[in-house]
Amino acid sequence: MLPYKKIIHQLSVTFQPLLETLNSERRVFVGRYRRFPVAYTALSYLFVSMAFCYYPIVNHWLSGFIMMSLPLAILLGLAACIYLFCQQQKMIATAGIIWVLFSFVVVKRLVGIQDGDRDLSQAQTLNVLSFNSETFPVTGRSKIDASLLKADIACFQEYSPNAQLERQYTDKLLKLTCFDEDREIGLALFSKYPIVNQYSRIWNREKAPNINGFLCADIAYGADTIRVVNVHLWSMGVRTEQALKALKAGHLGRFSLELLDTFQRMKEGFEHRSEQLQEVESYVAGSRYPVIICGDFNETPISYSYGKLSQNFRNAFEEAGQGLGFTLNRHPYCVRIDQQFFSADWHIKTCQTLSGVSFSDHFPVLAQYVLKKSLVVPTDVLAQHQPTRPAAN
Repeated sequence: MLPYKKIIHQLSVTFQPLLETLNSERRVFVGRYRRFPVAYTALSYLFVSMAFCYYPIVNHWLSGFIMMSLPLAILLGLAACIYLFCQQQKMIATAGIIWVLFSFVVVKRLVGIQDGDRDLSQAQTLNVLSFNSETFPVTGRSKIDASLLKADIACFQEYSPNAQLERQYTDKLLKLTCFDEDREIGLALFSKYPIVNQYSRIWNREKAPNINGFLCADIAYGADTIRVVNVHLWSMGVRTEQALKALKAGHLGRFSLELLDTFQRMKEGFEHRSEQLQEVESYVAGSRYPVIICGDFNETPISYSYGKLSQNFRNAFEEAGQGLGFTLNRHPYCVRIDQQFFSADWHIKTCQTLSGVSFSDHFPVLAQYVLKKSLVVPTDVLAQHQPTRPAAN
């Protein structure tokens, strides 16, 4: 017998018991799956949805729907575990319960726990505001109360020029497009500290206003430079209230059409936001400056964008918020789609949703940061070297 054939023969003899054991276990699993197909499918779906949320390596639009359904998958998985326990399938049921418990690592994203990193009461803080202002609609008032939107750095989405607000800041970065004949709309970043470098982009959108994009500003803060990114990812324009109205009126045909339209808009949104996030990440990945990313992400914490950023950044509300912090001031209300993320260079002190500011269809998000370096290095001196400002892209 040739030498390589002897080796193959020896390996087959050595691993034959293992292969027989695996084949036997496969037959047992298949047999049990056939006995309890619904329960096993529910646990498998929980595993897949949890895996996508925890490590979102697949950016296909279908994964967006799978991640969004995680709460339902947890309930179905828990019910499957209880059922399997009753059927004396204790091993699989126990494994399922363990996986249900692991899923709460992701569910934690939905709730803010205000514990803070350490005692930062005496540290110098940087207040960062993020707000989709819906072009500052006026409801019974001639002017907004600009003092409610005062911070060290303020990032606005769907912003239209407002002199009263802009007077509160010393430096600004704007990227606006024509919304109609007499109004501009877009992104704005205002700062009480000098903006020393800037990048910007508005994504083109056919048959719709070009309001989605990002601003990236390098800002001289104390003896350092920080990078702040204002993001407005693809807006879906989902009209859930239209579907509910049709259902209440008994118009099932109209209700079905609205659901189909909602599905198409969400699918399109998942596709475009994953592409847009990749471009945003190119400006912050490996940044030598401390980074803060904030804005309207148009996705919940159980989503591709949130999970992808969570791999390298921490979420401000998740770390230092309180309660659920819903940021949408319209139907369906119970979602948090406005976020702030920060790099490991920062301590987070507080993060809150300003639900008292209600003139927009979003609520502002205000967070307080402490630069870790500032706890060692004084921050009362501006950066000695400030690069020349290039024009915005």
